[in-house]
Amino acid sequence: MNEFLSAIYTNPHWVFIALGGVLLIVELLGTGGYSLWSGISAFIVGLIAWIVPIAWSFLWILFAIFTLLTAYVWWLWLKKHDGDKSVKGHLNQPQQDLLGITTTVVEQIHNGYGRVKIKDGTWSATCDQDVEIGERVKVIAVDGLVLKVIKVNA
Repeated sequence: MNEFLSAIYTNPHWVFIALGGVLLIVELLGTGGYSLWSGISAFIVGLIAWIVPIAWSFLWILFAIFTLLTAYVWWLWLKKHDGDKSVKGHLNQPQQDLLGITTTVVEQIHNGYGRVKIKDGTWSATCDQDVEIGERVKVIAVDGLVLKVIKVNA
């Protein structure tokens, strides 16, 4: 047992490489990214310890710094690539993609209610004014499966 502990104490690089492997395996089990950056950081510290003999306490400090640094860099990358999402494409709200579409009335909008054609289907529509069949309207809001439209003056 003493030989094992002595081997670990004198070869810290294997400890960090093994820790990195364990953390990456845990990540594969589905932690959602929490172990990924720690595992990568442990591998980096293991490689540094393999090249340069460093004290254990400094290796743990390096591990903490690299974990924070890799997580921060990932956060910056996500912020850059996910920050430009538009209003369109809301999850489970595909009707939000209809906002701004100009379409044709297929059933007269009378007393506020009628139908409009969009692509290969028709939608219930509401409007503050009466609109005749064939006139153009623009979708300004969506309430469930009912579109709020306004008349477009051509």
